[in-house]
Amino acid sequence: MKSGRPGPTDLKKNVRRSPRHRASCCRPLAGPLVLCLLSGDEERVRTLLDEARGPGVDTALLARDVIAPALEEIGEMWRRRQISPAEEHLATSVLSRALGHVGTRVPLPPLGAPRILFACLAGEFHELGIRIAADVAHEAGWLAKSLGANVPRGDLALLVEERRPDAVGLSVALAAHLPECLRTIDEIRRRAPGVKILVGGRAVRTEPALRTVKGPDACAADAVELRDWLTANRPHTTSCSPVLPQVARDGRCHLPESLRRRIRRGSRAQ
Repeated sequence: MKSGRPGPTDLKKNVRRSPRHRASCCRPLAGPLVLCLLSGDEERVRTLLDEARGPGVDTALLARDVIAPALEEIGEMWRRRQISPAEEHLATSVLSRALGHVGTRVPLPPLGAPRILFACLAGEFHELGIRIAADVAHEAGWLAKSLGANVPRGDLALLVEERRPDAVGLSVALAAHLPECLRTIDEIRRRAPGVKILVGGRAVRTEPALRTVKGPDACAADAVELRDWLTANRPHTTSCSPVLPQVARDGRCHLPESLRRRIRRGSRAQ
């Protein structure tokens, strides 16, 4: 006798009837995703992520309604000591590899698109969120780069000054890191005035009062809010300095002048 409880495949068929309801219907996949992540079943994780995608579901909705709830549950299990740190790391690693599979399907925007850099603050070691944020930005028409975890404040501000992206996204997982976040924002504004600064991460989601803090241009509690801000704030023109070295038509790699000087100094020192 067939059970009346829909499985992942039945769920996919149902939500196709109405893309508007797709997001709420794919949320039940968060539970199976937790089990597959903790078991280390990367192939099944890929299948679940593929099943969650469809008409009306982009990376932002997938992140908010499936991935984020799964990671929150795994984090709670770790805090309650129901799983070990090794199991939590396994789940994160499996998800990271599976997202790499999904991310390859996101086409990169053309050169000339607005540019954004994502970074975790100094002392922040959870970089999976900004990796997802970069994919969200790509889908929103931005060229995005992720600098990873634990980026020193001075080094980040210097890179922003040299490369001049249109926006910077800072990840804050812990409310205790808010002072470092504000110091980082001040340093970026001093070195690169005019660059938009966004703040997101678990701290913004769990501490609504952080939205009232003066400093960032916007706060995003989840991937959908990030996507909506990026869509609404696409600059009509972009700054001229490349986020990464650009390859010209002649095949040569054109670097920022400040980086050229450092390379020349290093060559002379050898």
